[in-house]
Amino acid sequence: MPRSKILMRSLGGTIALLRATLRVELLHGDYFTELQSRRVPILFALWHGRMFLPIDAHRRQGIVTMASKSSDGDIVTGWLENNGYRVVRGSTTRGGSEALRRMIRHVRTGCNVALTVDGPKGPARMVQPGVVRLARLTGAWILPISFSSARPLFFSSWDRHLLPKPFSRNFVSYGEPFPIGPELSEQAAQSKIAAAIDHITEEADKAAGISPPS
Repeated sequence: MPRSKILMRSLGGTIALLRATLRVELLHGDYFTELQSRRVPILFALWHGRMFLPIDAHRRQGIVTMASKSSDGDIVTGWLENNGYRVVRGSTTRGGSEALRRMIRHVRTGCNVALTVDGPKGPARMVQPGVVRLARLTGAWILPISFSSARPLFFSSWDRHLLPKPFSRNFVSYGEPFPIGPELSEQAAQSKIAAAIDHITEEADKAAGISPPS
């Protein structure tokens, strides 16, 4: 069995065990359900360091996302596909243009998409331009999403990745959705997305009663 498949199965088992211990509450979940009822394409926008529970919350929904063409990306892709995601391989540095075209095709066939908008390597909490192009070309509405935990474990990685500790209380927070209108420049659109994700991240941190590292 390939090493990547062994690691993927190990990762999946560990996440499933952790998931079973967590208490998760949704903040403003009606933003998501309202967009669903309107049948507009949804583009979930999140920070790389706060992706654990947002990704888990939307398993088995056929959402399209992106994973890098690295060996780590092989492991992540296996886990995502096993949890009902459709994965396009690429990144801002490797295969990005073709990946963007494939994501556009998926959205135009009725799929929602999710992007860690500062990934895969940062800078942290700085929105990359791909999400703006994708939203403009598909008419997808940006739906900011983030999470926090009352018992957080922050890694010393570039994105200060947050993993909730077992048996913790957690909050997945949604922001007010919005389209990327023609009146917004690319820079203004990126700033608006960043501010929206930061706002709901701060809201989730406040609900969890934590002060994250800078």
